[in-house]
Amino acid sequence: MYLRTYQLVCKRLEMVIPRGSAVVLVLLPLSSLLLSAEGAAEAELVTWKCDNGTYYATNSTYQSNVRTLLASIAANASLPSSSGVGFATSVVGASPDTAWGLGLCRGDTTGSADCGASCLAVAAEVAFGTQCIGVRDVSVFYDRCTVHFSFRDFLAAPDNTKVQARGVSEDTVVTAHGRFNALLASLVGALADWAAFNTTSRYAVGIMDVPDGQTGFPTTNGDVVRRVNGLVQCTPDQAPGPCRKCLQGLIDEMPPVFNGSIGGRLLAVWCNLRFEVHDFYDGAPMLSLVAPPPTTAPPPASTTHHSGRNWRRWRQRAAIVSAIVLGVTVVFLIISAVILCRNGKKQISNLQEDGDGPASLLFDLPTLRKATHNFAKENKLGHGGFGAVYKGVLPNGREIAVKRLDKTSGQGLKELRTELMVVAKLRHNNLTKLLGVCLKGQEKLLVYEYLPNRSLDTFLFAPEAEKRLLLNWETRYRIIYGTARGLIYLHEDSQIKIIHRDLKAANILLDADMNPKISDFGLARLFNSESTSTVTNQVVGTLGYMSPEYAVMGHMSVKLDVYSFGVLVLEIVTGRKNTDAIFEDEESGNASSLVSYVWDEWSKGTPLKIMDPSLDGKISESEVLKCIHLGLLCVQENPADRPTMLHVLVMLHDGQASSFMAPSRPAFTFTASAVSGDRVPTQVATTASDVPSVNEMTMSEFEPR
Repeated sequence: MYLRTYQLVCKRLEMVIPRGSAVVLVLLPLSSLLLSAEGAAEAELVTWKCDNGTYYATNSTYQSNVRTLLASIAANASLPSSSGVGFATSVVGASPDTAWGLGLCRGDTTGSADCGASCLAVAAEVAFGTQCIGVRDVSVFYDRCTVHFSFRDFLAAPDNTKVQARGVSEDTVVTAHGRFNALLASLVGALADWAAFNTTSRYAVGIMDVPDGQTGFPTTNGDVVRRVNGLVQCTPDQAPGPCRKCLQGLIDEMPPVFNGSIGGRLLAVWCNLRFEVHDFYDGAPMLSLVAPPPTTAPPPASTTHHSGRNWRRWRQRAAIVSAIVLGVTVVFLIISAVILCRNGKKQISNLQEDGDGPASLLFDLPTLRKATHNFAKENKLGHGGFGAVYKGVLPNGREIAVKRLDKTSGQGLKELRTELMVVAKLRHNNLTKLLGVCLKGQEKLLVYEYLPNRSLDTFLFAPEAEKRLLLNWETRYRIIYGTARGLIYLHEDSQIKIIHRDLKAANILLDADMNPKISDFGLARLFNSESTSTVTNQVVGTLGYMSPEYAVMGHMSVKLDVYSFGVLVLEIVTGRKNTDAIFEDEESGNASSLVSYVWDEWSKGTPLKIMDPSLDGKISESEVLKCIHLGLLCVQENPADRPTMLHVLVMLHDGQASSFMAPSRPAFTFTASAVSGDRVPTQVATTASDVPSVNEMTMSEFEPR
């Protein structure tokens, strides 16, 4: 059954990394840059977005329709067009398996045929690869083209907010943020006007230079910026007004996202923009603008070919952007010499040791106090090992979750540094998004996106039946599937291998649609690409979720997370806490752990008996059995016997439980004591016998004397 999987893996290993690739807007997984040699020059993968929530099965009608759709888009976009830009939309199939799609080539691509063959045609690598396998709504953003398909008719009602991917392409920032942001607003605003009202391609590129005699923009790495390149594009089927409105929506988001960054992109289906201090497009600029002086804002002579009305609009836009930059409390910057002069100098410099500090959003303490009503009790969402988490609302109305380190906590700057360094570098739909950090005096705060449904354990183990009923089987299966996808990204697709070390129900957060996001990376461990395991003297994590080789000997590998995932799967299926150390078996009266209980019922041939009674009749018994089987495979004693997360995803996606390997006895089981009438836990190995001694002549007593 693994034939297709092995073929896919082998194919990805044979791919090559494109040379001369520009630094991209997000930290991309190394494997995501492995593109086919045939299209390497054109198809530089930037990022993708898989809209979790609905899935299709392998070899289903929908998958077949998507394959046809992608081929149609690539072919049609290669045909000559009046706009001169490779662009196509398509609809394939009948309800309920209809697939809608769109493909757009960048305006400077030499020949739409080249784009269709070498860029649009390779979108299937992501659509049917590990990044988005089985997902029915996918956006793929390459450097020179964009592809989007969905089971929804997005062509009838364009919505540019659902599929945006954003980020910065460079870590270096300029020190004069306000003036630089105003310059960007002028450049991108002018390009947006030009693309919308002066072209049929709805594409424009241009430059803005700092003239001789004016001060350039010093950066944190010692360089001085004197030129900025810009690019904007809409789909060519849009009228001037909608195109300009689409681009303005992206421009409005630039200040808080790119505050001082010397490069970045905002990518969406219907329009996109990019700016860099280096050349990144082919051909000559359509506009050549001159930066206004720092103290005055009259239009320079070189821009007199633009109307006075346009210049006033650009100047007003620049003033608005400058006001926003000065007024907002979220300042996007790398922890630099400017920050080192603040009160948090010592702490922040510690975060930067080894020169690996990421760009971050710095929140000031008064803003977070106001947002959370001074960390009011009624805004408290929960409390973990790090400290309390509070809900807050920023002045712009955005809801946030603020994690506040307890002053008396045993954890401190080391754990905060780990979480900041890890999460700031990760971009995946199934991982929580870090928005910023605040270090002020004794306050150490991390700011995350707010997820309204909080953590999985609040539903799974809720005493109220109504809350547990919200976790129907479809939702539970989606949570298992999404968590597996997040772990694959950490283990295989991120540039640095990451072991979470504390995967549990309390660290799986749920968004408004009950999609899972792995959180709390304070205990995460990073490995380089050559390391696969290590031994630690400090065992940390949550009892019940730790694998035996880690809990007993400190041996750490990705199979530690696999074990924790297996325990989590069994909790989701049964609705029982693994941390409830012992509970009574209803029939035999024996005491056992959750893992032992599942194993016992599996061995007796009654695995469905363990299912959470709150699940109604609308379940898939085959999926339930698959998850139980998979959970038991993940908690085997020998790490080598546990599957990788890639194999887990394949088994979840289209595997049949009957084709899985038979699991061995779990690492930790508990039996009744033969010494006394008390039931006490006893660890047994996978190969251990239930008989205390082979020759029945001796017996080891585990009770203290």
